[in-house]
Amino acid sequence: MPETTTAPSLDDLLRIPYVLDVQAVEVAPGEWACRVGYDELPGCVAEGRTPFDALTRLERLRVEMVTELYEQGKPVPAPRAPLRV
Repeated sequence: MPETTTAPSLDDLLRIPYVLDVQAVEVAPGEWACRVGYDELPGCVAEGRTPFDALTRLERLRVEMVTELYEQGKPVPAPRAPLRV
């Protein structure tokens, strides 16, 4: 009997572990911020004064983006493979 595949649920898609890109950026002379993002989700980038602030903003944005793609019936990008040490 052939195996049936079902489309992933929104909950499944929201559990995808994307590789986090973190940078310290100078936003003004002598003023630094933490910029975080997921390269696989274009535009999914956030900044904050602390890594926690930036990550909190990024996660909100990621949930919004994945939910919107899901509701529009568009594919949600898969994460890239993590770097190996």
